Amino acid sequence: MINKDTKGNVNTVLWVLILILLDQGIKLIVKGYYGVYIKIIDDLIYFKPFLNDKYSWMNSMLNLGIGRNLHVVLVLITLTLAYYGFKYYYNKRGRNKIVKLVEIFLFSGGLCSLIDKCFWNGSLDYIMIKNFFIFDLKDIYITIFEVIVVFCAIKDWEDVLKLDEKKIVKDYFKFIKEDLLIK
Repeated sequence: MINKDTKGNVNTVLWVLILILLDQGIKLIVKGYYGVYIKIIDDLIYFKPFLNDKYSWMNSMLNLGIGRNLHVVLVLITLTLAYYGFKYYYNKRGRNKIVKLVEIFLFSGGLCSLIDKCFWNGSLDYIMIKNFFIFDLKDIYITIFEVIVVFCAIKDWEDVLKLDEKKIVKDYFKFIKEDLLIK
């Protein structure tokens, strides 16, 4: 019989895969429309496919010149730390539907970003907010992750103020070390 934690992990992986397939499937369709510029919402939102070969918003906006390999490594490190962050949280606090939702959107966005860098050689963005920026579904996943985290932090601000960051970070890396040594 499948226990509750295993079922929850399978559901999480399934949702992450569905969101990745949705993002990448849209890109397979959109890639045939380079050069197209279509108004979606009058003078505000447009469909305008564009390959961001600068690999990240920050690298593009600040023209930092950081290459693909370093971006791939940074995404892998971020995803690894996030994996252990969620594992640590669940070990300390148990399962939580909101945290599961945050996990799904973070991993969906992060893995889509990794796929973009490795297979598209950049991010195929296609939704443009006039005079602002161009983004894709993966960026929406990451924004949903960020909004939920900020909302939860504000909602539980009194608990956030009580956190001892140094103790948590030390305990977190001890948790990772023990987890790696056990296997």
